Order: sequence, then structure tokens, then C-alpha cells
Amino acid sequence: MKNKFYQIYMFSLLSIFAFSSCDDSDEPEIVELEVQTAEDIPANPDGANGAPPSYTFYDLDEGIILAKSDSNSTKWDLAFSKTTILTNSGVSGPGNGGAMIVEGIFEDIKTVPETGFNTDTEESLAIPTGSENGWYTYTGPTGSPAHAILPIPGKVIMVKTGDGKYAKVEILSIYEGNPDTSTSEFEDLATRATYGYYTFRYVVQTEANTSF
Repeated sequence: MKNKFYQIYMFSLLSIFAFSSCDDSDEPEIVELEVQTAEDIPANPDGANGAPPSYTFYDLDEGIILAKSDSNSTKWDLAFSKTTILTNSGVSGPGNGGAMIVEGIFEDIKTVPETGFNTDTEESLAIPTGSENGWYTYTGPTGSPAHAILPIPGKVIMVKTGDGKYAKVEILSIYEGNPDTSTSEFEDLATRATYGYYTFRYVVQTEANTSF
């Protein structure tokens, strides 16, 4: 009888251990996605008005500027020239990219919309240009500060990368050094930081799922 109870006791212990081991291995690994910041990405700052645009190609996965020779590849995700941002899609590149602009707080956006992504076409870009059309506003001669390009608060760019993954991007500044736009130095066009350098923060989902 004693031996029987001992066998039952050992069987119970082994069962608990096996269940615990199985349960631990089945738990998905939670990967914390890092918020990255790209600083002073040149966007043709020296280009003359009316001249053909020159683009800087950026890889969100690696967080690097790519050579222009990579413009015909799926390596790049966004390309910048002045206020124009291209996606690696449609007429702009061979990738599976695209974009859409959503309203919300950057940190609060946790999932990718199921629909609504656009690609670059001859008629329009996935990330619209023009004041109040997309991510920025132009203050004009009567604004404060005057003649400034300022990101619109609460506008987040959802990006489909060149290889079909997802990212969320918030433009912080298009002026070198991400200056404080409320200062007298920025107000004065003579002392304002150079226009044509993007600073933005972003999260990229490298595993091709739709959660951030």
C-alpha cells in the first residue's frame, strides 16, 4: 500500500512538472519595439526652387541613409526632398510599400489599420504634399512664425515598408537641429535654422505583423 501511494505521489509530481514545462514553452515571447529617432536627414536643402528634386533614400529597418544607387531596390522605405516624401511603391519604386496618414497620439497607436494604404501614382502621392493636405502646415506671410513649415500635431504616418512590413512615423521638424519654433531666433528668418533637414521618430515592426 505504501509503495502504491509513493507511485501516485511521484506520478503527480511528474505531471505537474510536464504541464509547467509545456505551459512555459507555449508562451509567446514579448518583444519590446524600440522607438527610434532619425535626426537631420537631408531633404535637398540646397536645391533651388523649381529645380528637379534630389531625394535622400532612408531605410527604416536599419536606420540609415542609402546610396542613390539603391533607389531601384526594395531596401529603402521613405525618400525625402523638401516637403515631398516618397514611399517605395507605385511610380516611385519597385517595393511593396505605401502609406496613409492617421490622426492620433503616436504612443497610443498600437495596431496597423486593415485598409486605407495608398501607393505613389502620377496623380498623387501616398503621403500628400501641400499645406494642410497631409502632415504639415505652411504658415504663410501672416502666420506666427511667418513662412514656416510646421508638423500638424496628432498626424501620424503609417508606412508600409519596401519589403511589405509596417512602421509608424511622426515628423518632428523639417529644420536642422529640430529647433524650438516658439523662440525669437526661429521667428526671425535671418537666424532661423536651415530648412530641409528632417527629424522624425518611428517604430518599425520587423516581424511583418500589424502590432506595435
